[in-house]
Amino acid sequence: MNQVPYIYSGAISDNSISEIYAGDEPAKIIKVEGDKRFWYAISDVKDIEVKVVKKDGAEEIIEEIDQELLKEWDK
Repeated sequence: MNQVPYIYSGAISDNSISEIYAGDEPAKIIKVEGDKRFWYAISDVKDIEVKVVKKDGAEEIIEEIDQELLKEWDK
């Protein structure tokens, strides 16, 4: 979306991810099927940093869409 509020979202297939943040906003994580999950967050801020937190406490910034992961979801 290109207007307020902005929606950030994506697919998760990595079971080690326990939390996702879009800026300071915690994302909602929805179990889809099997090990597949989907996340989304709504923010009033455009172009924010998206961060994943793994079960071991490690944090990672998501910089771009993983096109290969998207292909896996289409199967």
